[in-house]
Amino acid sequence: MQPRPSDTSLQAPAGTARESAGPARRIHPDVWSISVTSLFSDWSYEMVLPILPFFLIFTLAATPFLVGLIDGAAQFAQSSIQTVAGSRWANGPDRKVQGSYGYLATTVGHGLLAIAIVWPEVLVFRVAAWLGRGSRQPIKKAIVANATTPENQGIAFGLEQALDSAGAVLGTITAVVLLLVGGLGAFRTIFAVSVIPGFVAVAVLLLFVKDRSSRNSSGAAPRPSVRWHDFPRTFQLFLVAEAVFGLGYFSILLALLRVGENLLPTTGGSVVTAVVAALFLYLLYNLIFAGMSYPAGRWADRSPGVGLVALSFGLFAVVDLLLIRNGGLVAGVLAFSVAGVQVGLQGVAESAWVARKMPAGLAGPAFGWLGMVQGLAILAGSLLAGGLWTYVSAPLAFGVSAALSVAGAALLLPLLRPQSGHPGPAAPS
Repeated sequence: MQPRPSDTSLQAPAGTARESAGPARRIHPDVWSISVTSLFSDWSYEMVLPILPFFLIFTLAATPFLVGLIDGAAQFAQSSIQTVAGSRWANGPDRKVQGSYGYLATTVGHGLLAIAIVWPEVLVFRVAAWLGRGSRQPIKKAIVANATTPENQGIAFGLEQALDSAGAVLGTITAVVLLLVGGLGAFRTIFAVSVIPGFVAVAVLLLFVKDRSSRNSSGAAPRPSVRWHDFPRTFQLFLVAEAVFGLGYFSILLALLRVGENLLPTTGGSVVTAVVAALFLYLLYNLIFAGMSYPAGRWADRSPGVGLVALSFGLFAVVDLLLIRNGGLVAGVLAFSVAGVQVGLQGVAESAWVARKMPAGLAGPAFGWLGMVQGLAILAGSLLAGGLWTYVSAPLAFGVSAALSVAGAALLLPLLRPQSGHPGPAAPS
């Protein structure tokens, strides 16, 4: 695997982490600070996400289709703003401040769910929260890429994702404790309490992330308009595969709802017990996700990262097959265990491969385009899965998802062949 070329918009100038990075200092302080920021941010919104489908179904009388609509719209909002953030903000000298606005919007948007009384309000608040998340995702990734050498991209992104998912574990535990104390009436309390770690995340970002390379390279103007043909053909094919997979990808919220529905008869009809049981499976998912992140980063540094992405697509099809049958606790444990491995591989492998393969000046925009394609496809996929579930059957919804996941993996196979040549818009990298 060839290191990606020098990138003037993402590479630190002489005397910074890029020059000093080595075996004695593999993890730059900025990577640690961003990772801790991610921990608190995930602690905040992962208190909200696992209970949201149950809040919609059992408190606001929504349907699986509306759950898919709300989360799909949120993903679409995230993807839309990521394109702007990747092109205009991810390489700018004030990107840390722009990122803090994103973390703040996510925190406030989810906190406002505490006052929602009808599902359209949930839609508005979720979209606002995910607009914030989308605006800071390319910025966060660009800062991590800036602070590491190409050969250590996987480890750096793996550390960030590991602490990110550790925050999800803390958030899920917090939600479970509050549910056990307050029952279904704790939904709104959880939404309100979630703002506390969210504000801590904003403070850590502003106080501890230095991002000196961004300030030192402020003379280089960001590229405001990066178009499809500006990217290497390998990345174009990668985006096509991501789009096909995304059409089959559905929100983890629908998986939680499916498992909770399956567990309800075994709990004697107790909604609280079924929700808590589903949240424990979500906790298992996040523990495996956290444990996979750093090893996945090391694998991505030592093997073709795109192969790990293809493997993750195939694993999602396995999750679908486990959700098709109306299984109980054992099927739920298996489904969420495989899902934890899947998402742990996918996020790190995608980030490391894109950061390594992009030509000069395109890493930030590439992350924006990746987020846009994923979000658009997941919007369609969530509507497809939720619609098939509500109006036809849940097994059909998960069966279609499995087929599209396998198709996305197959489209990545040509990228596993050895490639030569310098990355550029007209030739494979």
